[in-house]
Amino acid sequence: MTISIHASAFDVNSWYQKITLTFINESGNAVDMNHAAISFTASGHIDPWGNSGGTLKGNLPLTLNESSYGTLETNNIIINNSDALLLQPGERGTLSFSLAATQVPVKMSAITLTLASSSSEDAESETPSDQETPAIPAADEQPAEPDVPEKDNDLQEHGLTLNVSELNTASWYQRVTFTLTNLYAQAVDLNQLQLNFTASAHPDPYSPFQGTMLGNQAVTLASDGGWPIEKNTITINHDGALMLAAGDTAELQCYLAATQMPVAISDLSATLAHDPARQGKICVHFPAMTQTVALKPAIELLFPAGETRRFVGEWGEVLTISDLSAGTYRLTVPVLANDEMQIAPVESSFTVTLQSGDAAAQVQVSCLPIVRYASARLMIDAPALGNAKLTVDIADVTQADERTVTLIANQPQLITRLLAGHHYTVNLQPAMINNRFISAPIQLTGFIPAAAQVAEVAVAYQQSALDTASFVTVDATILGLPDGVAPQRYLFSSGKYQYSLMLESGSDRQTLALRFAPGLYDVQTDDIFIDSVPWRCEQAGPLRLLQKVNHVALEFLPGVTLQVKGWPDYLAHGGVTVNAPETVSLYRDIPFSALFKYDGFDGGGDPVPAAEVDVNGDGFLDYATLPIHKTVALVRQIEKEAGRSVMPVMVIYTANASGGSALADLQDAQKLRNHFGNFITQCLAAQSYKDETHPVPATFVLNPDFLGALQQGPYGYTVVRQKNSVPVNAQLAAAIQALPAMAGFIVPSLPTFSDDLYGYIQAVNYLVRQFAPDVAFGWQTNVWATGTADWVLRDTADPVAEGQAIAGFIHELGVYSGEYAPDFIAFDKFERDCFSPDALAHYGWNATCWLNYLAMVKQVTKALLTPAMLWQIPGGHMPTVEEGVSKISAAHFASGGTFFMGDARIGSDPDTLSLQLLNTALNSATYASRPSATFT
Repeated sequence: MTISIHASAFDVNSWYQKITLTFINESGNAVDMNHAAISFTASGHIDPWGNSGGTLKGNLPLTLNESSYGTLETNNIIINNSDALLLQPGERGTLSFSLAATQVPVKMSAITLTLASSSSEDAESETPSDQETPAIPAADEQPAEPDVPEKDNDLQEHGLTLNVSELNTASWYQRVTFTLTNLYAQAVDLNQLQLNFTASAHPDPYSPFQGTMLGNQAVTLASDGGWPIEKNTITINHDGALMLAAGDTAELQCYLAATQMPVAISDLSATLAHDPARQGKICVHFPAMTQTVALKPAIELLFPAGETRRFVGEWGEVLTISDLSAGTYRLTVPVLANDEMQIAPVESSFTVTLQSGDAAAQVQVSCLPIVRYASARLMIDAPALGNAKLTVDIADVTQADERTVTLIANQPQLITRLLAGHHYTVNLQPAMINNRFISAPIQLTGFIPAAAQVAEVAVAYQQSALDTASFVTVDATILGLPDGVAPQRYLFSSGKYQYSLMLESGSDRQTLALRFAPGLYDVQTDDIFIDSVPWRCEQAGPLRLLQKVNHVALEFLPGVTLQVKGWPDYLAHGGVTVNAPETVSLYRDIPFSALFKYDGFDGGGDPVPAAEVDVNGDGFLDYATLPIHKTVALVRQIEKEAGRSVMPVMVIYTANASGGSALADLQDAQKLRNHFGNFITQCLAAQSYKDETHPVPATFVLNPDFLGALQQGPYGYTVVRQKNSVPVNAQLAAAIQALPAMAGFIVPSLPTFSDDLYGYIQAVNYLVRQFAPDVAFGWQTNVWATGTADWVLRDTADPVAEGQAIAGFIHELGVYSGEYAPDFIAFDKFERDCFSPDALAHYGWNATCWLNYLAMVKQVTKALLTPAMLWQIPGGHMPTVEEGVSKISAAHFASGGTFFMGDARIGSDPDTLSLQLLNTALNSATYASRPSATFT
């Protein structure tokens, strides 16, 4: 029985690429490929997280195994199917996978196939022969195996040694082995072991970890986010004790992704969670509470080396902090508070010295009586004052609680954390509003708030008329608003003077009802929404009112039309799918509005489609294979079960800048033709799902990173700005002529575009409007488009300037100009959770960073008059002290979820946050030497 194997051509200089194996049954009998094993040796391994496919993939996950020999690895793939997977005589089948290289040039051996029904190899193996492939080195050329320390027969009282295998200093991606030797005279527990090292590289979290050091749970990776030198920590996790006998060694293999050359590792160390040399402990005794309280007692412990950790206990119990070495420790007992109560310690700090590694110390914590909090809702009921702002001083009679609050007239404001049972007074600071002098009465407003209740407080005031003889009669003209808009309220402010007035919205000149004190006035009024369009009055500067300068013109301008066709009229959000059947059950009970999926296969627009998705070999993706068909089917099922609409959003590349330069996609005539044909096919497929209940069948997000890469590196794209640099018209026509017959496909009369980058962008926009006229679409740009995303971290950040630069660049390209203009613009934020090892180097954003980002987005949308989609916002959140890592691991700590959705557990109090998060090390070069706690 003979099966020939043919491997696709591959790039020997590529660190990551798709490999397709084609199997041809040259025998006269059918062959069952279920449980068949494919083996080969290469300077790389199959990425278990990468895309796999083909007619021989089977309907169950592939089994992947590998073993390492320096930079070479033996790879083994087992095909799994629920029943027989027959390859008929004369037929061919395919299997594709992603190969991650450990060095370049990539080397690959012959490929062998072993059928489950045979113990011998049934295939004629073949190396990828479509191009010259570097040979596998002979045995004497193999990289040396790392030395494994022999058992040390002279065991010590304490000690571990950690070594790493020899590095290829010129490799961007390589497999390394860490070897740990137990020099203690007793077994040690490797659970929660931390391997620490500094390197111009970091462990790849998406490649497999192997070895005897590995527990039965995934390792945890941490990094200080430095670039290019990082401090890395690998934590071993197991669901119980993971013992290493005295004198024994354990290994951990992983892949190291470099950040610069040459690759180097230093500062290797291993820290046990339960080190025999650290058997000291501090026992903290917390007092019992006579009633149930939500607050948990806590201790902040400063270690001798300067690290601070927070420990949470229970009332009436003993918190034992163990695994401590000899030294002096400082304990701080924090004040605990929420909106209901405050619990403060009698003594807030203790100093404990452990004389030896097995010493124990006792600390007794006692607390002051619980302080109960209450709330009050304050309001100044004065219709004549409109929406003027007034300041009040609130204080209890003992002056234990004093605060200053700004109130808006006629609007209630909740004040929390008042001392329950205390008598408070409200002192209204003098103000001049609408030519009245407003002040506190002789008898100040007083109230006594009660615990678990909200006191309703009407703030008393007195008023008297101002002398307006020297004031100015003011005329105003309201410009820009459509006819029929109702009168609006305006607040004019100049120092101590305020005027809150209702003005007509027509353009006729009108005299204001009150005379104004001379001066420079700021004007505030609410936006007016008309048919989903906000109209805003923005002044370039303060208005100058004098006796001879007494006319003001207030102009309203339309803002961005916020409604995008097919989308709800509220802030919508969505999730991601891989088109798995369980998507329906996972999303069934989640209130979301959109489901996102990449509408392709190779991650870059498929300019050279794989054979299994281009069966007829015309260079275009086959209509029937497009992912959108599965995505829409899932969406429709979710809609049916949930009773609400969901928008399928397909991410599409017509040029790939996410993997580097997109020049090849624009200048290579064949690739340009194929991209056009692919996109037309995708448009037709999306449009086909229009029906009565889905007038907008889908939404497209176009070309991630393309505009951002163009702006970030404009000189590299100068060539495609030149006349006749991109064969837009010829290849668009060629694609349309070569496309097969498809439902809804009618050859149009094509417009003429300029043969350059500008024409290319207009051609892409045209294709949506021509072949998917009911699909909403937008291009994507990046927070790093102006050069780097680090600008959001700076104290001097200027989001308006950043937004103006991005909008100006996009406007120059004409992306949102012309008759085919898109419906929205998408802004990304690196999709990894921001405090993860992958993102921490530049994306550990606090609230100020997010506000900078949103201000930039606002400026771009304002300039382009186009609504925004915030895309790839990581959903991780900031855990509380009590939560710890019970809901998400440290690798998924992030600020985005907390910033956008809020968290009542946190409010505005950073002390509620997990100390593991607050103590996250930030790289000083990027974050200006600020620890996470001060950057939160």
